Amino acid sequence: MNHPFRPAMRTLAAVALAGVAGAASAQAVAIKAGTEGAGLEFQYGIGDHFGARLLIDGGTISHHLNKTDVDYDARLRFSNLLALIDWHPYAGSWRFSAGMVFNNNKLDLNGTPSGGTYTLNGTQYPASSVGSLRGTLEFTKLNPYLGTGWGISPRGRGFFGSLDLGIQLQPNHVSLSATCGAAIAATPTCVQLGSDVAAEQARLQDETRSLRYWPVIELGIGWRFF
Repeated sequence: MNHPFRPAMRTLAAVALAGVAGAASAQAVAIKAGTEGAGLEFQYGIGDHFGARLLIDGGTISHHLNKTDVDYDARLRFSNLLALIDWHPYAGSWRFSAGMVFNNNKLDLNGTPSGGTYTLNGTQYPASSVGSLRGTLEFTKLNPYLGTGWGISPRGRGFFGSLDLGIQLQPNHVSLSATCGAAIAATPTCVQLGSDVAAEQARLQDETRSLRYWPVIELGIGWRFF
C-alpha cells in the first residue's frame, strides 16, 4: 500500500541531493542555527535584487510538555529543508523571503505518572496499570514559509552575518497509544483505558494546534566567494 507521505519524502530526498550536489557551485555558504535546528545554507545571487537559498537543518532537543493532565517527556527531532527566494528591494542586505519547507520534524512523547498515577479523560489510573503511554506529534511534509531578514546583498562579497525572522505554517497530527499493565490486562478496565487514551489524544491534538504557526528565527555566519 502506498504511504501518503512517500511522494513528499521522495521530493525531499531529491531536493536535498540536488542541494548537496550544487554546493560546490554555490556563491555563498553559511552555518546557521535557530528554531529549525542547525545546519548549512547555500546561497545564489540573481541580479541586483534577488537571490535563492537552500537550507538543510537537523538536530534534537528535549522538552517537557504539560498541555493536559498528563506530563510528557518530549524529544523534538529536527529534519527539514528550506528552499527560499529572496527579494532585496534596495539591493542591500535587507530582504523579504518566501518559499517552501520540506518538513520531517517529529516530536516523540513519553507520558510520565504524577504522584504515582496517570489522569486520562478525568479517570485516574495507577502507574502500574499503564504499562506505557507513548505517542508522536508529526507535521505535514510540505509547508509554506514567509519572512524577512538581513544577510549579504546579491552582489556582496566576503564574510557576512545573517538573521531570518519568519513564520512557517505546519499543521500537525498527534497519535497516542497505551499498553495495559498486567494488573488490568484482559479486563474491562483495559478497554476503558483505550477509550480514555483516545480522548487524551483528541485533547492533546487540540492543545497543540498553536504549533502549526511555527516561528522561524535563524542566526548565521558565512562567506560569499563571488
